[in-house]
Amino acid sequence: MVDNNELIIVIGQSGAGRTTVIHILDDQGFDTLDNVPVHLIPRVASRELVDKPLALGLDIRSKSFSVHNLMKEISNWEALSRSRVVILFLQCSLDILIKRFSLTRRPHPVPGEDSLELSIRRELNLIAPLRDKADLVLDTSNTSPNELRLKLGSIFPLANNRNIQIILQSFSFRKGSPSGLDMIFDCRFLKNPNWEDDLKNLNGTDTEVKNYLYKDKSWESFNNSLIKMMSTIIPSFEREGKSYLSIGLGCTGGQHRSVFVAEQLFEHLLDKDYDVKILHTTLQK
Repeated sequence: MVDNNELIIVIGQSGAGRTTVIHILDDQGFDTLDNVPVHLIPRVASRELVDKPLALGLDIRSKSFSVHNLMKEISNWEALSRSRVVILFLQCSLDILIKRFSLTRRPHPVPGEDSLELSIRRELNLIAPLRDKADLVLDTSNTSPNELRLKLGSIFPLANNRNIQIILQSFSFRKGSPSGLDMIFDCRFLKNPNWEDDLKNLNGTDTEVKNYLYKDKSWESFNNSLIKMMSTIIPSFEREGKSYLSIGLGCTGGQHRSVFVAEQLFEHLLDKDYDVKILHTTLQK
C-alpha cells in the first residue's frame, strides 16, 4: 500500500510514456504534476500541501536538471519530510522510440545533429546513472495503456482509489441522442404513458407513472437483465481502468419511460455504492 506522504518521481526516456503514467496515477488517486523542473521540487512537494501520495513527472529539458541535482533534492526532501521517495524510471527500445517520434512528428528534446537516433542515444547516456539509482524500472516498449494501468495499479495500490464515475442520461430519440455516450438502451418497448390522459403531463419520477410502468409485463425481466448486465460491465470497465461510463436511456419523448428506467437504475447503483449521477435531458430543458 502506498503511504499518503510518499513522493513518486516519474522520469525516463522521452517518448517512453511519462505523461501517460502521470495521467494513470492521477486517475488512481494521486496528486500529480508533470514537466516539473528539478529546482521546483521543494516548492511543489511541500509537506504542508501533500495529504495524499504525490507523483511528479520530471522534465530533463530544464536547465536545473542533472542527476546530481535531482539526488540532492530527493535527499533534502526525505530528510525534511521523513518520508521516502520512489524513483520510477521509464525506458523503451530504440526502434519503438524512433517509431513513436516519427508518428507524432515531434522533435526530440535532446539535440542530435538532426539525427533522431543520435538524440535518443544522447539522452539515454545523460540519464543512465539515474536508471541505476531508480527503485523501479518499467519498460514500456510493448505495453498498451491498459496494460500499463494494470501494472501501475499493482505497483502503487491505493486504498482510496477513485471508482469509476457513472453518468445516467435520459433523452428523447425524437430530438436525437446526446453525444459522448458509451452505450444506449432503447426504452420504447415499454408501454407509453403518454397515451394515458391522466399520465400525459406527468413524468417518470411521478408515482403514478412508476406504478403504470411497474405493471408492464416486460419490465421485470428487462430490469433483471439490465442489473445483471451492469454487474458484469461495470467491474470489467473498472479493471480496464475506465474512469467514466456514460449510459443513455432513450424513449420517444424523453419524459416518461427513459426517465423511469434511468431512475430505477440510478437507485440500484446507489445501493451498490457506485459514484453515479443522473441527468434528465428533456425534463431539464
